[in-house]
Amino acid sequence: MTTSDILRIVHIIFGIYLAGSYLFIVPILEPRLRRLGAAIHGPVMSALMPILTPINGASFVIVVGTGVALALSSRAFNSLFATAWGWTIIVGLVATLAAIVVGFGLLTPRGIRMDKLGRSVRGRAPTPQEGRQLQELSAQVETLSRVNLVLVVIALGTMVAARYV
Repeated sequence: MTTSDILRIVHIIFGIYLAGSYLFIVPILEPRLRRLGAAIHGPVMSALMPILTPINGASFVIVVGTGVALALSSRAFNSLFATAWGWTIIVGLVATLAAIVVGFGLLTPRGIRMDKLGRSVRGRAPTPQEGRQLQELSAQVETLSRVNLVLVVIALGTMVAARYV
């Protein structure tokens, strides 16, 4: 087994984890928790996010690192802009980097603010201003999560397609 084989296996395993977690959380878990109400949604997501955020962050670093290493080692760098394989890899890389920006630059800070605000109102009714803030943050998180899901699916699709172009 070569270094490239090991890199490919690691890349695929962590890519499957990331795509799978998004494909489960965003269209399945999150909407069901919302329907059950804030009393269930808040505690469940507050319990999951401190675990998922660092695991997903590390997984993104591993996926990007192994992906770049694979792209540079398996084909000439010049072929990235001259072949269908190269353009597919570039689109996947851009989608992955955009997902990182959305996930950790936009979603994570909003999630932290939601969690902090949610903890501050625990045991009492939120003020109208706190309620509005929670609703706004929740709507932003929902929208950004969907955007991130699309980016992850694009990245996954391009990586699969790259094998065959």
